[in-house]
Amino acid sequence: MLAAVLIFPGSALLLLQNMTLPEPVQRQNYAVAIPSQLYYPFSETVCLQLSKKQAVPTHVTVTLQSRAGNETLITQSISQLNFFHCTSFQVPPPVGKPDEVAFIVVTVLEANSEFEKKQKVLIKHADKKTFIQTDKPVYKPGQIGMSRIQFCFSFAL
Repeated sequence: MLAAVLIFPGSALLLLQNMTLPEPVQRQNYAVAIPSQLYYPFSETVCLQLSKKQAVPTHVTVTLQSRAGNETLITQSISQLNFFHCTSFQVPPPVGKPDEVAFIVVTVLEANSEFEKKQKVLIKHADKKTFIQTDKPVYKPGQIGMSRIQFCFSFAL
């Protein structure tokens, strides 16, 4: 089995291409797309795409391995020739400060073979900021003002 990993800015794309199995099972392409940086406490999306020439039963599992534990993001038994599925998941808190290197693990089971591919992802805390808005830019001594306070999360893309 040949595996190629393609990295795009802001996301990691795992492209797994099956090239060593017997003829009817050959030329199956698996792709998993997930951001390379995950921000806690937000949710993120992971997508799985499978394309094959024969309707051979295939089981694919995508797991996030972090110090907080393993979380199965996608587990699918697929018989179709073409399959595409996206799902959202809650990013676990990073263990350690300030970031944690975790792994996305893709496991593919079919016929008489098993393939596993690991890709690093970074789990980060979103920066917390406070935004204070007033009804005018400058107050004179003794004036009473109106204000609104918002708590925001920010992160660099």
